[in-house]
Amino acid sequence: MKYFFASILVLCFNVQFEAQHCIGERYSENAIFEDDQIISQLDVPYGNASQFFTNQDVELVMDVYYPDPAIDPIEGRPFILNIHGGGFISGDKNELTYQSIEFAKRGFVVANMNYRLGWNCDNVICVNCYGSNLQRAMYCAVQDARAAMRFAKSMQSTWGIDENHVFLSGESAGSITAMLSTFWNQDEANAQVAEGFSDLVGSLDNSGNSLTETFVVKAVLDQCGAIPVLEDMLNNPEIAYIGFHDSNDCVVPYDTGPLIACFCSGFLSFRGSHAIHTTRLANGLCSELHTAPQILPNHCTYPDNGIVALASCFFKRHMCGFCMNFDDDNIYATPICSALQQTSSSIYGCTYFSAMNYDPSATTDDGSCVWSDGLYCPADIDESGVVGVSDLIILIGNYGVICD
Repeated sequence: MKYFFASILVLCFNVQFEAQHCIGERYSENAIFEDDQIISQLDVPYGNASQFFTNQDVELVMDVYYPDPAIDPIEGRPFILNIHGGGFISGDKNELTYQSIEFAKRGFVVANMNYRLGWNCDNVICVNCYGSNLQRAMYCAVQDARAAMRFAKSMQSTWGIDENHVFLSGESAGSITAMLSTFWNQDEANAQVAEGFSDLVGSLDNSGNSLTETFVVKAVLDQCGAIPVLEDMLNNPEIAYIGFHDSNDCVVPYDTGPLIACFCSGFLSFRGSHAIHTTRLANGLCSELHTAPQILPNHCTYPDNGIVALASCFFKRHMCGFCMNFDDDNIYATPICSALQQTSSSIYGCTYFSAMNYDPSATTDDGSCVWSDGLYCPADIDESGVVGVSDLIILIGNYGVICD
């Protein structure tokens, strides 16, 4: 694996994790369920909304995938909302069906959603294409994504969702939607979209359905997406990030530039995955970036199976309580999560000797450790008080070891 940076930085999370999601082969690089062991509920309505540019009523639907409860003992599973791309003009949830099913085969509950499309633009010949209309389409897509999240929360018990582990994912326009749905607050959205637009279509959380459920996003999966203002994500430092992007992308910039620049003259100025990753590292935020190196312009070419495997391991590391900040340009990169295994014979408790509630009988840490200063730092493997090279050596040395 070729790294852009000279080292891998292992960061500790000031969070607790759920022991049930840091167990065995679940949520890892390999599927643990077969296709016929996945429940599929297709075209589930989650709301209705008016298409701003045509005034047509749009039924909002999603496909939902999760392991059959008859064979899966886990009652509450991590949840992923998956959002397709298409330049906010076209596209369909079916484009991400493979990804969604593969995530479900690793133990996740996945909702694959449709949303309102169109902004009076033909992006082939660039007729009637205006950046302000594109911003309006983004705003409406975010409304739909947040309506889908409220609906999923209302179906928590039916689908077996663990509300403490919610992830958003998208591809291209869907990735932009996922990140804005995660990082935007209402004031930020109002400042970046045509003035007064929210007065016409409602707030971010007042569209699509009348549900009032709330949710907290723990991490976002960015597949060749971008955001307009980097500072928006800095207001949410607890949210982890993993990105996949082509190095020479002319549809959504890899670093900084206009959207859809290979078809038209470009619209707006957005910051792509590389700019996001660099900014997050500079601010000490959890971040991982995988680049598909390109000579000619290309868009969203990273292999789906690689995205699923790497992202599953990223989510699992997050649920196990730590983050590895790094980036690579190898589309065949090896996922790192086989070491995060526990067994039913484990004795859960605080395994950190320096913690106030250290349990000498515990074999598997459950995130309950308490230090005098309140810091929870699982990346300090050698318990020296500093996360350094020695911790990294210990971690790498144990990759692939099966825990008895």
